[in-house]
Amino acid sequence: MSKVVAFALTICLILLPGRLLAQDSTNALVGTWKLTSWLTKFDGGDTVQPYGAYPKGRFLITADGHWFVILTAANRAPAKTLEQKAALLDTMLAYAGRYTIDGDKISIRVEMSSNEIYTGANQIQTRFFSVQRDMLTLRTGLIASAIRPGQKAEGILTLERELPR
Repeated sequence: MSKVVAFALTICLILLPGRLLAQDSTNALVGTWKLTSWLTKFDGGDTVQPYGAYPKGRFLITADGHWFVILTAANRAPAKTLEQKAALLDTMLAYAGRYTIDGDKISIRVEMSSNEIYTGANQIQTRFFSVQRDMLTLRTGLIASAIRPGQKAEGILTLERELPR
């Protein structure tokens, strides 16, 4: 009987830290985050700011596993024509879904999006994250560029906690 108890205790000691780490990671991410910068670094060496120097954005990450994002370029103007309305889509990104965490990796299964590129093969969006105090950094890792065929790029978003936990 004591071998069974010892075995059960060993299993708990092995599995529990991983669960606690995932819970700690989730707790650190939960809240509302305001975008402060968005950089894209290309494998050719150059860096761009896809939505300009002062992009706008909010991330809402819930304790029950929901992820909501909206990003826009700064200085967007109201659209008056069909062409202007269509152009606004190029300066906005929004998507929502459910997330899971594994260490410093968060995977979001996109359920709805402002751009249907996030369906099919791109439905699972993976990001690497780090939280330091009230600052969150999200990285895409090096992936195929959507805007420069044949090149790879890494997106790096920096956010600050907006609402208290």
